[in-house]
This record gives sequence, structure tokens and C-alpha cells, in this order.
Amino acid sequence: MPGRYSIQYSKFFYTAVLALAPQICLAQQQVSSNLLTGTPDSNSNAQPVVKTASKPVGTDRPVTGRWLDLTTFSHSERYRNQYGDDGFHYFENGQQRSVVAGKIKLDAGGKYTIGFRATSGRTFNWAYADYAGRGFATSFKQSADVLDPYGDDAVGEAYDADPAGVKQAEALKSAGWSFYLRDLNISATPVKALTFQFGSFGFERGLSTEITTFDDDGYITGERVTLRDPHHLYFDQISLTSAYFGFFGTPNVFARGGGFTKSNYRQVAATKRVNKRVGVSGEYNWISNNSRTNTFREAVVVAVPESLFLDNFRVEAYEMVNRVSLEGNDESPRQGFALVGEKKIGKLSGDVGFASIDRNYGLYSGSSYLQEIGFSLNGDNYNTGIRIFSHVNYKLTPVITAFGFYTRITGQMITNLDRQGLNAGLTFDLKALANSGRKAF
Repeated sequence: MPGRYSIQYSKFFYTAVLALAPQICLAQQQVSSNLLTGTPDSNSNAQPVVKTASKPVGTDRPVTGRWLDLTTFSHSERYRNQYGDDGFHYFENGQQRSVVAGKIKLDAGGKYTIGFRATSGRTFNWAYADYAGRGFATSFKQSADVLDPYGDDAVGEAYDADPAGVKQAEALKSAGWSFYLRDLNISATPVKALTFQFGSFGFERGLSTEITTFDDDGYITGERVTLRDPHHLYFDQISLTSAYFGFFGTPNVFARGGGFTKSNYRQVAATKRVNKRVGVSGEYNWISNNSRTNTFREAVVVAVPESLFLDNFRVEAYEMVNRVSLEGNDESPRQGFALVGEKKIGKLSGDVGFASIDRNYGLYSGSSYLQEIGFSLNGDNYNTGIRIFSHVNYKLTPVITAFGFYTRITGQMITNLDRQGLNAGLTFDLKALANSGRKAF
């Protein structure tokens, strides 16, 4: 029988109250303001019916507009079903995810801010947490590769060579609801073209996605400089990042303080909108994590609005250009790609795609064992392998969106945690609920 896990709602409740209370206040203020002042015709010189004292600039915005830019405030519930290449049923769980993200503005113009992102989830690439079902850790320990690590020669060799990686794999947990501050950083834009960031933040992906980069839930710790001067630099945006890439089982930023004193991740990234139809991006990154990797990534997005079947078409790819030696495992250069078509029709939107991610993508983890069992750090719904996938979203109300996702390996069977996966559920946009003043149902 599936086990059940207690849910500690108190942490999320406190965060929700802090984020939601100012939004409720702003709605009340806006109603009062609209009643006191008329709204002149935009094409005439008419004045408001009731003339009031002039208001300070910005008071027609939400109360939180001066101090808080809340980009995400949501809660999701989903069912997840996932099989691995060994035929083992890794997931059949009820899961939930909570996300609060945004920035606190230290000045009225928002040039100096404190960015934050808090989510549920216990690892680098999992923000969802199990509350019903057996849980990944239990499933993993019972899988064939763990019970008989020598059933696959490569897995057996990694099992002997990388005991730390074995412990990491066995300690992976997705059960139980925990809420952590993953990102906390300070940002300064002294001039329009230049922004400095320091702290913990997400990855700069350009037009690529988590399929060929790293999971959307992931984090790094360090500093980033962003340049926005297309007139002189051609590219719309260029960013330089120096950070620490690690602590994959430690999402709490306050427990990752050691990342501020060292750096093993370098990235140069650029994005350019070529014209109204075409956008391109590219990056080079260097990671030293028990081994060294040199990787290039590129993405092109083309708008095809005249098509009956697609709105946009995306091509993204990566190339790991050097040989990697990790705990006795010598790997040749690797590459992969994804092709994705996107479409929106009214309240319905979605995509369909094909991806080829090499089985050694897990080398970025610095663990030969995690790499051999197929635990990669890109999007956990995709993982590695040659696969098809599709998303679908339907906006039931301004607050509630139903979603579904399916993926399946179509190429040669390889050691992989995600041969076939399905998940479906609901996302509640609590920010929209607060701003609209509408009922969820």
C-alpha cells in the first residue's frame, strides 16, 4: 500500500500571508481611488468630474509596486507516473509544488533590488514533493540496478569507483513537503546598460530550455555581469557569470554558504533578436566538478504565425567538446539537441517535440555513478535518451490552469531513470488571484 507523508503547511502559509497581504490592500486602495476621480476620454481635454489634490507619482500603481515585484506566486498539484529502462516503477505519486519568486526594490526606479526564489522540493532538480505514494528513495533502493549493481558492467565499475555518488543516489528524497529559499541575490543597475548580481540565482539560458541546459529548479552561487547595449555590442544582451555549481542535495541557500568562497563554473552567454521572426542565443561554459567540461550551447526560435499548426519553432543544441575522465571513466566528446513546435489556440496551449540527450549528460554532476544510472541535471521530466514529448495546458479560469505532460524513449534502450513518464495536474496562480480579486472557481 502506498505510504503517506505528513505535510508541513506552516512554512508556506506564513510565506503566502506575507506575499498576499499587501496585494489585498492594493486592491482596496485602487477601488477607492477610482471612485474619487473620474476617467477622462483619452481623445478629449475633459477633466475628471471630481477634482482631487495631485497625487505623488506612482500612487496609481499597486501598493506593492514600490517595494515588491512578485513575479511568481503559485501552487501546483499533480499525479506523476514514471518507469525506468530497467522496467522499474520509480514514480506513481501525488506531488505538490509551491513557488514564490520576485524581487524587493530598494529604490523607486528598481535599479537596486534583492532577488529571491523560494520553492518546495529537496534537490537541485526537484521542486515537486511527494505526499502520496511510495517515494523515489524507496523505489530507487528496490530497483534492479541498486540491488544488483553488477548487472551492468559500467554501473558496477562506477559503483566501486564512486562510493560518494552511491550515497548521494541512495539519499535522494522527494517525499515530504519542505520549503526552501533557493535563490537570494542583490542586483545593481547603476546605468541602463549594465547590471551586477551577487548571490544565489538561476542559470542564464538565453533561448534554450531545461531540456539541453539545467533544470529550471536549479541554482548556482556567485556573481554575474549583464550588458545590454545592442547599438555598440550587436547582441541585445551579453552576460558573464562566475559561480559555484554544486550542493545538488542542498536547496537551502543558507546551507550553501561555502559556495560564495569558491568558483567552478564560468559562462559567457549572448542573445540576439535578429528580426520580428527570428531570435538566436548562444553560450560557452566551463565547469570543473571532479572533472572538467567545456560546453557550447545554441538556440534558434522562429515565429511562423501564418502556419495552421505552429506559432513558433525552436531548435536548441549543445556540444561537450572535450574528453572527460571521471573516476576512471573516460568519455569522448558528446552532443545533443531538441526540436520543439509550440501552438496556442484560445485557452489551450502546448508543444510537441523530439530530443536526443546523450546518456552521459550526468557527467556535469561530477559523479560517475549518478551519470551511469542516468541521473542527469537537466529537466527531470526529460532526463537523457532519444525521446518524444508533449505538453498541454488549458486555462480553466484566470487563476487555475490544467496541465499534462508525456514522454517516451524511442531510441536504443540505455540505463535511464525516465524511459516513459506521464504527469498531469492543476496550477493555481495565487498572484493572479490576489491581483484580480476574483474567486478561483
